[in-house]
Amino acid sequence: MEPVSESVVDPDMEELFRLFLDEAAKGEGGDGTSSTEIMNFPAPGFRPTPGFRPSKQPLHYWIRDTSQKAFYLRDNRLVAANLQGENASQEEKVSVVPNRGLERKRCPLILGIKGGRQGLSCGTAKQPRLQLEDVHLTELFDKHEEAKRFTFFKTYNGSTHRFEAAAYPGWFLCTSAQANEPIGLTARLGEAAITDFYFKRK
Repeated sequence: MEPVSESVVDPDMEELFRLFLDEAAKGEGGDGTSSTEIMNFPAPGFRPTPGFRPSKQPLHYWIRDTSQKAFYLRDNRLVAANLQGENASQEEKVSVVPNRGLERKRCPLILGIKGGRQGLSCGTAKQPRLQLEDVHLTELFDKHEEAKRFTFFKTYNGSTHRFEAAAYPGWFLCTSAQANEPIGLTARLGEAAITDFYFKRK
């Protein structure tokens, strides 16, 4: 039986949400918003202002699976491999912006690469398919429905993290046990695909 990941307080994530959501509250006239309300965003009665754009930029993270495979681009697809020597420069960092339209305690993160200029999308078909879309993550901050396909709920297991697709419950970001295979999504936890990742702020 696969253990259930439990959400815990992650200092990096608390800072990320505070940076973006505190600014959003101020930008929408929420001068009376308490720190408690910000941490549990969205607060009851909150009404986002259409068109709000945060001045903050995405935070960036190194991500590796438990076999220490990093992400890199090949033919506009994200692939996982053990990058060493000269190849280490190909590693793609993951850019992160919070999704303020989803439940805060589930740590909803909009994920992308290229400094936040491409998003990791699960698509819109009946079954998810991981793909890259040209979009600025900060523009998705105010587009709750559009942002959902780029959003993953992050859970933390002490040293590793999992990323569940918000638009496709039960589907998780994964890598293959084999090197140089595309990064994808799986609904079969505990089988061949790797769904646990090291996730460290750059």
